[in-house]
Amino acid sequence: MSGTAFDFQDVAYAYRAHRALDGVSFSVQLGERVALLGANGSGKSTLLRMMDALCFASGGMATALGAPLSEKAFEDEAANFAFRRRVGLVFQNPDVQLFNPTVLDELAFGPLQLGWDKAKVKAAIEATLQRFNIAHLRDRPPHRLSGGEKKRVAIASVIITEPDVLLLDEPTAALDPKSRAELVAFLAHGLGEGRTVVIATHDLDIIEDVAERTIVLQEGKVAADGRTLDILHDIDLLRQTHLVFEHHHSHGQGHGHDHPHGLHGHIHRG
Repeated sequence: MSGTAFDFQDVAYAYRAHRALDGVSFSVQLGERVALLGANGSGKSTLLRMMDALCFASGGMATALGAPLSEKAFEDEAANFAFRRRVGLVFQNPDVQLFNPTVLDELAFGPLQLGWDKAKVKAAIEATLQRFNIAHLRDRPPHRLSGGEKKRVAIASVIITEPDVLLLDEPTAALDPKSRAELVAFLAHGLGEGRTVVIATHDLDIIEDVAERTIVLQEGKVAADGRTLDILHDIDLLRQTHLVFEHHHSHGQGHGHDHPHGLHGHIHRG
């Protein structure tokens, strides 16, 4: 698959007096896996919402799948429908996303909204239950699931319609270590080839597994854009963007050394 999924040129966005995005420029190619990395307040969630056409730029130019990402463009119902069919967003908090009485109903909702016939919906649900290893949850109310189960169902409810582009906002937030490891393994190996994936996160420990390219955001600006491994090895950049901090280890008798730490563990110079 070739072509451009997203193109942002000098994009700005403000919440009242707060400038959340300030002159952001980058492009994402179809089939690319990209991490939007930044500390809290860096603008990454706003940018992800803009990529899903939930808000629109107040300055600059933004396009998605070759069409304008603008409020005027999305007033056209056909254009809006075509975009929603191809782009799916998984919110940071699955409770925002899951609202149906059972997991089965949750999975059926998207396909039914797209007008699929009942036989196709049923087949897609069964395949998705198996793919995500959630068949045992099919009749459970989503609000009674564990955090990891909710996250898995939220992703499944988006993936079932096979969008070309998958956007994920802080997918590992609030997960226990086992659920986090299972989710990262799925994001790394279970999404299939060719899908464009953009993940907003501050979790340094996952980005090498889930994205070959990383865009670092700081205070609404692009601080860096490059290969994920290069970004992870640039400790000065990570420190400047508040993604790592220096911690002094004491070994007694006046001896000690400093280690940079990420938000979920040690970061070692490579």
